[in-house]
Amino acid sequence: MTPPRTGPHTAFRTVLLTPVDGPPSAGVPGTGVEARIHSPAGVRSWLLTTVRPFGPAARRSFVDEHLALDLTAPGAARWRRHADVLHLGRTGPGRARDRLSAVLRAYPGCAVATADDADGTLFALARTGGRLALRTSPPVPGIDLGSLAHAWLATGGTLNELVALAELGAPTGFLAPGGFLAPSAPAPRPGARHGA
Repeated sequence: MTPPRTGPHTAFRTVLLTPVDGPPSAGVPGTGVEARIHSPAGVRSWLLTTVRPFGPAARRSFVDEHLALDLTAPGAARWRRHADVLHLGRTGPGRARDRLSAVLRAYPGCAVATADDADGTLFALARTGGRLALRTSPPVPGIDLGSLAHAWLATGGTLNELVALAELGAPTGFLAPGGFLAPSAPAPRPGARHGA
């Protein structure tokens, strides 16, 4: 059986960033931000730890929409000129930065490029010049790191502000302005770049 081909409808992602109360994770100083990636494959939730507070108002959420492609998937290369995020797959030892730079030069619409190194390190390079090297256990899919990095950059952040990343088992609630724990954050609006 042939795997399904990648097209823009399968690569569209919405990321909802919501600040969390309390320390983000044991032993890692910083501010916690819950990030939910909504894609045709489903919803995955992550906890980002950053060195700067999230947004001007502590209770605001942020929505980022973009096209993210894993170039190792069948048919993905066809849409690479339209993508905001490109994941290159595995690179040779010490070659990730050069390959990521080449991708950003070749595709001016791409804001973030990611790659895996043979030792399990994930690399992200932003068009703004920011870079990130991250090793997690269990490993984070490179396409997800690219989506999370794109959303963080869209808030006005930089890649070097991201210090830790952990997947959450299921989407968590957030503290609503009235003080009640809501079951989930509001659904992103179609066509929205950011919201409250």
